[in-house]
Parts: sequence; C-alpha cells; structure tokens
Amino acid sequence: MTIRMEDVYRQYKPLMFSLAYRMLGSVTEAEDSVQETFLALTQSDIEDIHHMKSYLCKAVTNRCLDTLKSARWKREQYVGEWLPEPLVDDSVSGDPLQAVIREESISYGLLVLLENLSPDERAVYVLRTALGYEYSAIAEMLNKSEAGCRKLYSRAQQKLNGAGDGLQVEAQPERSKRLVEQLIYAMSHADAHALVRLLSQDAVLITDGGGKTRAAIHPIRSDQRVVAFLTGVWRKWENNVSIQIRSINGQTGFVISGEGQPTRVINVVLNSREDRIERLYMMINPEKLKHFSL
Repeated sequence: MTIRMEDVYRQYKPLMFSLAYRMLGSVTEAEDSVQETFLALTQSDIEDIHHMKSYLCKAVTNRCLDTLKSARWKREQYVGEWLPEPLVDDSVSGDPLQAVIREESISYGLLVLLENLSPDERAVYVLRTALGYEYSAIAEMLNKSEAGCRKLYSRAQQKLNGAGDGLQVEAQPERSKRLVEQLIYAMSHADAHALVRLLSQDAVLITDGGGKTRAAIHPIRSDQRVVAFLTGVWRKWENNVSIQIRSINGQTGFVISGEGQPTRVINVVLNSREDRIERLYMMINPEKLKHFSL
C-alpha cells in the first residue's frame, strides 16, 4: 500500500510537536522544528522508512538538540527570567497543538524544571518518560551508548528531584482550579490575609517580560513579598483588565487581558505537602503570547 505524505503528517504531527515542545519549551521553536523535519522528509523516499515514528522522533530530537545548544547564549543574555511558553487550551480549535494539550497535559511546572537539565539529559529524559522508549532505542537515536543514556537519565532525575523538592508538578485540575479561584478572588478584593493563607511561606513568583515590558527581573521570594507584589499590581489593573480562568498546560490558570489582547498568563504550581500555592509563573513577554486566542 502506498504511503501518502499527507497521512504521515496528519498522524505524527501532534506527537512530534509534543516531543519538540517538551524539548524546547517554546511553541514557535517547536513548530519550526517539526515543520523542518517534515520538509526534509519530503526529500526522502518514505516507502523505504520502516519505522516512521522512530525515524521522526530521532530527526525531531536532533533538531531540538541543535536548537538548544545554539540558544544557550541567547538565554544567558535574556533580560530577566526565561520561562517556557505556556499552552492555553482552546477546545474549539482543530489544531493538533490543542489535542496535545488536552490529551497529554504537559505540566508547566515540569517544563520549568527541565530547564535545569543539559540538552542531552533533557533528550534522554523526555524520550524515556514521555514517549516510553527503551534505552537501546534512545541510544540509537542520539548516537550514544546505552550505558551512557542510563547515566544521563539518572543525572536528570537527580537534578529534577533536587530542583522540584516539595512541588506538585503533575496536573491536578480540581485542586488547582479551587486554589486559582480563591487566588483571583483574594487579588480582586485586595485581601492580603487571604493571599497569605493561599501561599506557602517560601512561595516564589517569577515573571518573564524578556525586556519588552515591565517585569520583575529577579524572582520574588516569600509569601509576604509575593502578596505585596500581587496587591500592588492589581491596583494598576483593576479598572482596565478582564480575567479568564483557562486550562493552561492541563492545569487551571488564568489569562489577564486588556483591550481584547492577552497581556499576562499566570500558571501556578502547588505544594505537594500542603494545600497551598508554591510557585506562580507570570508570562508577560508579548512575543510569547502571540499564539494565544481569547
């Protein structure tokens, strides 16, 4: 039976995007890597490719590794904190990107933690945990030894466990929805006491403005400082913005918009040991909000 390029694209694009997004933390870069991979595929005789999924995963992974290694300098020069681009679920869209969000719930907290890994560690971790590949297959994809891939995975786990101690990075929609609703209510009523009760004592708020709009350059640490920031910015927002609770990377977050345009996307990570918010990630960089729809 003849294999059609259109069928291959339709079948594998969502999976390839999921892989690239986990690798890069960028919607635009992930889409570019996937498109370049399929463009290169058109130059090949696909009838000769016997394991299409593995072939595409290898191609996308290596493109992502090249991107990560070349982007290191850019991220080191980035103004303020660099955060991954969040994915907001648009359930009415037929875009494969949206299918990835709904079906796989790529935890935003985990994406942030993945930034602690080297490119090779990240590739092994993603291929192993997200796609379920055996070490032998990963070794073939990355042109490394099986033992080397096992060591990379072990190092990745150690780094993630250390960086994410106490964080509930897996999606818990019902729990996060309740806490986000309470957070929005407390913010909109400038209720500092309620905000303190919602946050862990060592809560951290990180904003990403990329030097393109006003944002905190450094993380804001401790519940009291986070509360002071939130109540301060709300006084500037309250008459000019609207808030939508949305599914962001499979968890409940919210989008703040002004004049019909999204201006901030806020995601939360919960504490695994208490019913409080441990991290708030606020995306303000307009370049990273281009793909959002209200």
